[in-house]
Amino acid sequence: MATTHDLLILESSWQRLESRIRQIVPDIRASVMSEQGIVTVDGKTVPVEKLRSTLGWLNLEVFASPARRDYFRALFELESLQWVQTASAGIEDPAFATLVRKGITLTTSDSQAPAVADFILAAALDFFQRQDQRHEAQAARHWQRIPFRELGDTAWLIVGYGHIGRETARRASAFGASITGIRRQEGQDEFAHQVATLERLPQLLPQADVVVLSVGLNETTRNLANADFFARMKADSLLVNIGRGGLVDELSLLDALNRDAPARAVLDVFQKEPLPQDSPLWHHPKVRVTAHASNLGSGTPRRGDELFLDNLQRYLRGGELRNPAKRDDLTS
Repeated sequence: MATTHDLLILESSWQRLESRIRQIVPDIRASVMSEQGIVTVDGKTVPVEKLRSTLGWLNLEVFASPARRDYFRALFELESLQWVQTASAGIEDPAFATLVRKGITLTTSDSQAPAVADFILAAALDFFQRQDQRHEAQAARHWQRIPFRELGDTAWLIVGYGHIGRETARRASAFGASITGIRRQEGQDEFAHQVATLERLPQLLPQADVVVLSVGLNETTRNLANADFFARMKADSLLVNIGRGGLVDELSLLDALNRDAPARAVLDVFQKEPLPQDSPLWHHPKVRVTAHASNLGSGTPRRGDELFLDNLQRYLRGGELRNPAKRDDLTS
């Protein structure tokens, strides 16, 4: 007997991609969830406990939707669920571990990597091009010729050399920067001068002009950027954290900034989000704050759609899925 595939999908996503999904699975049954958390199948309202979905898509629209909690609740209650594609690159949230423990196949996303890499390069160019001083000179109507540092004269340490780290290296190396990547295993990569393991971090930090944190959060990396980490950083260096807020000891960072090592911290993620109004990070002159938005590039949603559709075809054919979740990246 042929397997019937039932996809739990947000209404806006279904409206956008129904025709393309049906090209892949003509007889697919869609369990469509509205923004109010109401699920319909073939136009009829169905209680969550009666759903029989085998596939789930946790795309960016779900994470931004008022129905987010309802969607996650439905996933957790589904006994028939077999595979979930998520828009997340990091899967430290215990919710993902819950799904995997139930035997569900989980695949992550690399769709945000180009956008985040652009964000990181913009941060580096802003810092080394001394854009702050240029703006101040313009505001003061001061004709001042401001020298700047070329990226080709900088050394980068990318802690977490996955999809985002490698896309960042691709861009920075095109400027002539020297790249060192850090991941679980040493190796070689066309965009990096060397790829080392986390054990070598203390020796590598003093050599880096730019330190990018793009690693996942686990018990090994929690508060990785602590007082000892900052004590090893080069004076006048740049720290960019687009990984997880838990990677950085924020009090130690503030102390280090006052010693100019790093000279600037670009932070897109924080220990607590939204960042509390009374956090000193908001008004520190050497900190740049963004609201966990480095992935919001114009191409991210499109790449997310294409990844899901590609993996959907692979799943149905029994092929190798792109970006399968690694157990080492899951919280217990």
